[in-house]
Amino acid sequence: MSTTHHQHTGTAPEGTESGRTARRPVPVAKVVAGLAAAVVSGAAVYAVGLPSGVEIFRTDLADLTLPAALLVTLVLGSVVGIASARAPWRVVDIVVASVLGVAGGLLFSVWNAVAYPLVSAAVVPPVSAWYVGVWLLPGVLGGLVIRKPGAAVYTELVAAALSALIGSSWGFSVVWYGLLQGLGAELVLALFLYRSFRLPVALLAGAGAGVVVGVLDSILYYPELVPVLQLAYVGLAVVSGVVIAGLGSWALTRALARTGALAPLRSGRDVERV
Repeated sequence: MSTTHHQHTGTAPEGTESGRTARRPVPVAKVVAGLAAAVVSGAAVYAVGLPSGVEIFRTDLADLTLPAALLVTLVLGSVVGIASARAPWRVVDIVVASVLGVAGGLLFSVWNAVAYPLVSAAVVPPVSAWYVGVWLLPGVLGGLVIRKPGAAVYTELVAAALSALIGSSWGFSVVWYGLLQGLGAELVLALFLYRSFRLPVALLAGAGAGVVVGVLDSILYYPELVPVLQLAYVGLAVVSGVVIAGLGSWALTRALARTGALAPLRSGRDVERV
């Protein structure tokens, strides 16, 4: 949508006054201190650990220590970025993010039922990490399209929840997996204070989500692997996140913007900067 269009419709671009993007000074010291506190808090949770002998969703609480530590770190880190960005959601943001989340959930279901059995039977860990980026795509795409704090988490969580409701062989775990994967992408966008959505940032967001799923999978699902193979799994998961979720979401965002479907959003108006 061009500036001329705004003049014709009499509306100013989202989050702006008189068509100019409002920029506030970045509180660098507060952001750094907040991120440091997030890392320390997550490390403390991991060091102390969750109690054993208590089950939640048929999983011993102690086995969820690593996910809990990641959750604390990612949530606190994202909160720091969100608080610094201060970009409120509009109705159109919620609608578009929900649509993307539902589309992602349907993608998960089709992938899980049709493609995953075939590709998973053909390879073993750590090589199997090459396709995990498929499950990371909705979060990164939501973050790039909506460009608001929480969009990556919301979109990935909606996709994961819908996948669980339709039916997943991993049960409820896909929901908290989706939450953590979304937070992995969200943290990267938050580190840039939701001010840059270009290709390098998209790739880093995919990498952030890839780190999360790589660490979770290698420890929770493949503890029998020797450390070097676990490290290889995490590395391949990061590559998959970069290529499938990062590059794929960046390309999808540009394609959607050029159709005019994202016209109400900043991502639709700034296609040349995506």
